[in-house]
Amino acid sequence: MNIFDNNTKNIPARILEIMKNRGITGPEEIREYISRKPQTAYDPFLMKGMDEAVSRIFQAVDNKEKIVVYGDYDTDGVTSTALLMRAIGTYTSNLSYYIPSRLDEGYGLHKESISRIKEEGADLLISVDCGATAAEEVEFAHSISLDTVITDHHNVGEKKAPGIVVDPRDKDSGYPFTGLAGVGVAYKLVLALSAERPLPPGMKLSLLELVAIGTIGDIMPLTDENRTIVKYGLNVINSGRGCLGIMRLIEMAGLDYKTITATGLAFGIIPRINSAGRLGDASVSVKMLLSENEDSAEVYCSRLMELNDRRRSLQDKAYEVCRPEAEHQLEDGDFLLIEARGVHEGILGIVAGKIKEEMHRPVVIVTPGGEDGLWKGTGRSVEGVNLFEMLNKYNQRFVHFGGHNAACGFTIEESEIAQLRKDLQRDMAQVCRENPDVFDEPVFVDEYIGIEEADLDLAEGLKLFEPCGKDNEMPVFGFSNVRIEDWKFLKNGRKYARFSVVAGRDRITGLLFHNAEDALSLAESGEPLDVYGKLEINNWRNISSVQMIVDGIRLSR
Repeated sequence: MNIFDNNTKNIPARILEIMKNRGITGPEEIREYISRKPQTAYDPFLMKGMDEAVSRIFQAVDNKEKIVVYGDYDTDGVTSTALLMRAIGTYTSNLSYYIPSRLDEGYGLHKESISRIKEEGADLLISVDCGATAAEEVEFAHSISLDTVITDHHNVGEKKAPGIVVDPRDKDSGYPFTGLAGVGVAYKLVLALSAERPLPPGMKLSLLELVAIGTIGDIMPLTDENRTIVKYGLNVINSGRGCLGIMRLIEMAGLDYKTITATGLAFGIIPRINSAGRLGDASVSVKMLLSENEDSAEVYCSRLMELNDRRRSLQDKAYEVCRPEAEHQLEDGDFLLIEARGVHEGILGIVAGKIKEEMHRPVVIVTPGGEDGLWKGTGRSVEGVNLFEMLNKYNQRFVHFGGHNAACGFTIEESEIAQLRKDLQRDMAQVCRENPDVFDEPVFVDEYIGIEEADLDLAEGLKLFEPCGKDNEMPVFGFSNVRIEDWKFLKNGRKYARFSVVAGRDRITGLLFHNAEDALSLAESGEPLDVYGKLEINNWRNISSVQMIVDGIRLSR
């Protein structure tokens, strides 16, 4: 229950101040922001191509044509696929899905896959989370008499696919919110279909569980319409009405469906859903989401738990290979391009992201791809360094290349790697000369408070910001001129630590889950410190207390 739903006057002043600083000001705006049943949503028919998409799909249904949903292997892609399978499956049984292999095919539409789909009797292909720029592949589908409805949420450039395209990022779309995930666009298609032919009672609401998971999994902004989507989707899960597969996966992960948040899904559930696609067969996740009995849910959830354990093991091994090489390369330049033989390509992005966070440098990891001597690369970048621009300068060297500001993927001949590294390190050096502070980690603290102010009322009030994620982060609080006592490393070697943050007679427990060994020297320095992070309520043996999940520690200024 949200005790503040109908009375914004009861909201703690500090919470209101943070909302104001984030641009949430008027009473109606605040009421909408904190409501458990927000109303921000837009007519799906505002999206260009929606009318045509609905018409073509119902034409296929009425003519008993075979429809294939063409998905993607990440969480956004598999939830999109499952969503359309459930919804369109109420109109026709002549329906199947296809998801390309991350390892053998890679992202997006492929002519070979399209040929197989046509050979198996498909008349209409509906893409989810891909296809808006696959002009050549869509033209090929049309040439072999396979019609297409493209739904996507990626940027649409000059190579826009022909035919029916539904994408809020299309400059001609007219849709007021461009932050939808692929599954959000698929859901809008379902709403448009249901406007013409109603779905079974309750289905539109229950499907929001999938939309929420895919939106969180694709790290889309949790603002505007996405906030509405994720709130309703979480309500489905928290009330115990989620699909059998998700409810069982939450249980297997040791989490409580009644209290799970967007953050809990992001760290506890979505990596397990992603593990299937990372290691080869994303259909395991789709089958889990579509499970109609407990036995089936048990089988597929157990498989995902096993795959996630294997993913963790492969990730740890890859990190052990890549981290020492990253440290070595840092002596020569600030752009890290790491060659890693024997590393599973499905986890390159995770490892690159981890090293990027630890070393605060752009990181690209390449590994042999097993295809004609080509290597596959995945990159992650820090704020302030546009990875796409840096690599796109050399796109003639890549066999395939794509990405955006913060991430990229490519294939390349092995003979090109050494020169690419030299060029990128040279370019990075130039960036550093022009902007010497480019690698300084920005520290944003919403409010500095005294330890005595970090009480249960404040921590409870912070729940009003949920669901938290991209562009709607949980507020960060700071304690200034404090000291650290009772330092204790937790499990996992010396990576994590628990300690007390102390000012006079006041103290609060702090938990640090990254770079704990590096922080120890600061903790033992005896100098006044600033400690900042997120407050949460710890319930232990029926006793509630406030603790801080620490983002960072630094010398007080």
